[in-house]
Amino acid sequence: MDWKSLLGIAGAVAAWIWSVFTWYKSQVEQRSQHEFARKESLYKELLRVLSVFYKGGPKTGAEPFLEQYRLSWIYAPDDVVRALNSFLDTQKIEATEELLPPHEQAAIRSRRDACGSQKLASLITAMRRDVFQSAGKKTDLTPLDVRHCS
Repeated sequence: MDWKSLLGIAGAVAAWIWSVFTWYKSQVEQRSQHEFARKESLYKELLRVLSVFYKGGPKTGAEPFLEQYRLSWIYAPDDVVRALNSFLDTQKIEATEELLPPHEQAAIRSRRDACGSQKLASLITAMRRDVFQSAGKKTDLTPLDVRHCS
């Protein structure tokens, strides 16, 4: 074999390696975009159904929220699931609470609402961090930056 043949073979191998590399990068980008879209859809719907916990929110019941909660167990990262569980812990109403005088019930409800707002802010921040990470971006927002409007 002469050097021209070797040069032709080397060029063909280099072109093949380059095409495999670009195909791989394209697959990684498509997978990343698909993951971002999936997370965005999950979190958008989760935020929508979280409105059941707001004062004056829809009276649809907890089923739409619970469906999204179950999906988050599959698709959300650990820190989002933990933040979601922490929020849900603040929404529990004890059976004995109804036996208390109205002013004590109001005080308990007020504490639960304040704690729930903090946990909801942490949940939203965790979801935002996850979505931004999927997009290759960073966020510096903290739970203190989240505002609740109902």
